[in-house]
This record gives sequence, C-alpha cells and structure tokens, in this order.
Amino acid sequence: MLMNKFKKSLSLQISVISILSYIILAIVTIVVVHMRFQDRMIKDYTRMGEGVTTLMAKVYDTDKTEEYIEKNFTMPEYNEIIKYFYDLKDNYPDIYYLYVYRFDSVDPPNATVIFDLDEEYTENPPQESIDWIGEIYTVDEPFASEIGTIMNGESVVHTVFTHDKEYLLSYVRPILDKDGNYVASACVDFSMEYMFKQDKRFIFQLAGILGLLMVIILTINILILRHKVTHPLDRMTSCIDSFVYETEASRFQNVQRLESLDFRQEDEIGVLYNSFVSNMKESLYYMSNFNKAKDEIVEKENEIEKISQKTYTDGLTPAKNKAAYLDDEIVYDIKIKNGLKDIATVMVDINNLKYVNDTFGHDVGDKYIMGCYDIIQDTYKNSPIYRMGGDEFLVVLTEEDFEVRDQLFEDINARYQQCYDNEKKEPYDRYSASVGMASYNDGDEFRDIIKRADKHMYERKMTFKNEHGSYR
Repeated sequence: MLMNKFKKSLSLQISVISILSYIILAIVTIVVVHMRFQDRMIKDYTRMGEGVTTLMAKVYDTDKTEEYIEKNFTMPEYNEIIKYFYDLKDNYPDIYYLYVYRFDSVDPPNATVIFDLDEEYTENPPQESIDWIGEIYTVDEPFASEIGTIMNGESVVHTVFTHDKEYLLSYVRPILDKDGNYVASACVDFSMEYMFKQDKRFIFQLAGILGLLMVIILTINILILRHKVTHPLDRMTSCIDSFVYETEASRFQNVQRLESLDFRQEDEIGVLYNSFVSNMKESLYYMSNFNKAKDEIVEKENEIEKISQKTYTDGLTPAKNKAAYLDDEIVYDIKIKNGLKDIATVMVDINNLKYVNDTFGHDVGDKYIMGCYDIIQDTYKNSPIYRMGGDEFLVVLTEEDFEVRDQLFEDINARYQQCYDNEKKEPYDRYSASVGMASYNDGDEFRDIIKRADKHMYERKMTFKNEHGSYR
C-alpha cells in the first residue's frame, strides 16, 4: 500500500529522491573531509617524526654502538642520552615510544635493541629493562619487508594498529656514520588517538550541520515543489476528472472549466497548462467538424444503401433480383473452387399464376406471388432468395439450411400442398408452386447445381399439370 502511494505521488517521489541525494552528498562530503584530515594528520606527524629522529641522531655517537650495547646503563653517556630521549618525549605529548634499534639482517628480519624507553624515566631502571638492551628482536610487518630499505640509508613511515588497538604512526630514520654507512635507526611512534578523537568530533559536527542544512533545504524544496508543481497538477487533475464528454455543449464546458484555473506561471507547468488548453480547443474544434462529417457520411451511406437495395432487390418482393444473382454467381463459383462442397439450390416455380392474372387481374396476381414468396421465406429463413423471373425463384442453401435441406424440402412442398388443397379459400389464396432441389456433386460449377434443381422442379411441374390440368 505504501509502495502504491509512493508510485502515485510525484511530491513524495521527488522528496525521497531529494533526501537520498542529500544523504549521499553528505556522506561523500564527510568521507572526503575525513580523508583530507587524515592525510594532513599523517603529514604533520611525519614532519614531527623527522624532527624528533634528527635530534635523536645528533646525540648518538656512531662509534660507540657496541659500547652502548655492552655497558648500557653503566655508561654515563648512555644515561645522558636516555634522559635526553625522555625530555623529547615530554616535549611531544603524542610520542608513544622512542627507541634505537640496529637492523641486522633481512632474512630473518632481526634487529638489536640499543635504546628502548620505559613509560617513565628512572635513575635506577628495572633489571628487565637492562636485560632487554642487546637482545635480538624479530621485526614484525610492515617494517620486516622494509629492512633492506632502512639499511640502505632511507627513512620509512608506516601507520599501524598495535595489539592494544592503538593507532600509531611510526617513523624510522637511519643513523649513518661519517662515511655514510648504516649504523642504527632512530625510531619514534606517535599515538594518533587524540587526533582521531578530534577528527570524529569534527565529523559529527559536520554531519549535524549538513543534516540541519538538509532539513532546511528539503523543507524549502518541498514547499516550492508543492506550490509550483504538485498543487497546480492536482488542480488540473481534479478538473480533468470532472470532464463530461456526452454532448458538444458538455465538451465546451470542459474547456471553460480548464480555462477557469487561470494558471499564470511562466515555467514548465504554465507551458504545459497553456498547451493543454490549446490542444483541448483544437480537439473540440476537430471533433465538432468530425461529428458533422460523420453524420453526413452516415446519411450518404444510408442513401447509398437504399439505392443499392433498390438496385439489387426485386420490385415486388423482398427477394434479391436477377442482377444480384449475376453478381453472387461469381462469388459462389469462387467459393466452390476454394473447396465449398456443402451447398445446394432450390428452384421454385409458381403454379396457377397465369390463371390468377387472367381471371382476377394483375394486382391480385401480384398478391398471389407475394403469398407464394412468404412460404419460401418462412421455410428457408437462413438462405438468400432470388427472383429469377416472373414466377420463378432460386434459393441457395449453405450452413444451417443445408444441413436440414431434405426436411425443409419436405416442409415447403407440404405447405404448398396443404394451402392448395383448402378448397374453402378463393383460388388466388390457394398458393401453389413446384419445387426442385439439387446438391453439389464433384466437379460441379454453380450453374450445374442450378440446372439439376431446375430439371427436378420441371419434373414435379409436369406431375402437377398431369394431376390438375395444363392451365395450372
């Protein structure tokens, strides 16, 4: 349901898209600021590391390395250097470790401890600190892979996480003798925890400011969007929903309703509104002309239909005339060539017509023809009937009437016989006709079927004359 509402609401869609855009922009901004801050912090600590290790190297006598290792705390000069290192550490609160190692070999990555400060300076260091001097220390990564670089006299910088989850920047500077040969390395580790806390605090502040700006900008955007876009569109939609199209007058009222909105905006919504009103007017104009033209076309079609009916309809009965038969004959021949086999014809020749005309006149004769035709039409309800001559009709049977052709043939003959046998009627009401029927045979053309039906009708005509007299 919420998704359907989202799909149908333009303002909601734009609001959600705006919120997502601002969130993405805020995240990108925070990430970029954090990366720049971190990069700046690393550069600052690197410069401090370079300065501190330079001071450490100045007080280190490169000719006394072995003596430092062997005598260490028993040597006054060694203690002075230790105290100096502690002073450096006190002057730089971010220093986590200060030490001097001699990197001895690349494989295995070993180093000898020369100076290593405890947490606090003491004139009487513990025995474990004394024992640690001169120990061989296995170097961990990332410095293990950099030992060759360090022994070649180059400084190395790395940021590392300790097992205590401290984030450190380690700076290692080689100490060289007067001939430029590697002697030892002055090392300093800076704790960047304070700077990271400052970074986090700044990021949270920045996120808060961006969030507040996002709310303000989004609120302004939504208000502008509502006033300039969605509210006008809602008014147009509501107006269009009330349109009625039944009559031309109602369609004119639709345009008037739309014009009454009176949008005077010059932006895209205003252009859309003006274009829509203009198109409505043009559509109304064309529709009005179209309806007039349509009415004229219908009227002409009706006239053509009437003319066509007169052209192809018998002048006395509703049956089709000989002209219609000649056109349809071509169609039936094509259908037969295309595989139509379920087709039959019925020939009907009216009996006694000459007698009725001569005795009672042609007006009565016409009524007699209509009475005979009504029996044909009432029997063959689904088939076309053609008047082929004054007293002769043709019926073409297909589909439903073809399926029951034998039954219909019996019915029409029975009806004519029943009507003729009723001697209580006047002679002109005793309708009679001779009927013949033929069905399609292989190789037939349409006229072949008619000829056989006509022959069958003629045979029945002769039988009727033999029974009732030739004047019939």
